[in-house]
Amino acid sequence: MATTHLRACDVPEVRQELLRWAHANAERGAEAVKVNGFTDPSSIRAAVQGAEQFFVNDQMTWLAREIGEGLPVCAFDTDDIPEPMGFLVWSEDPSAHTTTLGRPRAVLWCQTGLTLRVLVLDDAGPYRRTLEELGSRVDPTWFKEVTASLAGDLSIAFGTTIPLDTEAGWDEVKQGWTLDLHGRPTKDRWNLGADRIDYINEDQLRVIRTLLGTLLLISQPADARRGLWQAEQVRPTSAARKRLTRAGAERPDATVRYITLRQSIRPAADDDRGPQDTAGRIYRHQWFVRPHRRTYPDRNDPTGRTRKWVGPYLVTPAGCEKAPILGRERIVNVLRR
Repeated sequence: MATTHLRACDVPEVRQELLRWAHANAERGAEAVKVNGFTDPSSIRAAVQGAEQFFVNDQMTWLAREIGEGLPVCAFDTDDIPEPMGFLVWSEDPSAHTTTLGRPRAVLWCQTGLTLRVLVLDDAGPYRRTLEELGSRVDPTWFKEVTASLAGDLSIAFGTTIPLDTEAGWDEVKQGWTLDLHGRPTKDRWNLGADRIDYINEDQLRVIRTLLGTLLLISQPADARRGLWQAEQVRPTSAARKRLTRAGAERPDATVRYITLRQSIRPAADDDRGPQDTAGRIYRHQWFVRPHRRTYPDRNDPTGRTRKWVGPYLVTPAGCEKAPILGRERIVNVLRR
């Protein structure tokens, strides 16, 4: 997997470059880049302006990817969205692809009612290198589309609209991408062939799986006993804040939520407290609970029921706050296909 050169403190400048691109794109009118979910170019600009900033490190991205691969259904719940609008950069590749040119690296989301608009962004580096290598041999139409989609360190990849608080099979989600707004099969503009298009759609689906896994992790409790993750607030560097101010950023000192995987802490040799008796059992470790769907009473309808994601979270029996965390390898074995 490729790891990005971006750091948490770089996210505000990356976001500002995307905002600059969104301003310019909205002014192009009929020539503007349009993607599913953001067919109105000004909607991307509004989402970027209001987005809270997140950065997820390598280990956390890896865990989110493994969790996403094991989720049985596509079920984004309103309660799982940490902010109505967010801009998130993954430190590592959120997809397990091997041959596509695009390298997914970031995601922009915007909640509108019971709909989540999602825009996935690639690392712009591979596109710039390909353009340099092809030189005068590049297809003019492809050149125009690629250059119009470059936004600093990122490139516009694809967008989608996901219903909230509903369940759908992953194949159903992928099938929806093969149809246009009128329900007709989308055109194969580049003559890629059905197999190649299906491969690309499957790759995009992996990114959406990882996004759901990431949001589920972020939405889980971060307290000392159950948290899988920990977060810290990272500010741009002094030089970056000056550049952001010159670029007209509204919040040049806005912080980034840096999400990292909580590490296991083994008890010291002289720790004589040991595990305590809990519910008649003596535990000597902590363990992960993988995500699963659970039925709850509907808060808006006392006679109804609603299904929500529970987990992933860390179980820490009393007295085991410093006991080893078991099951990380086991969880991977369960979720990996």
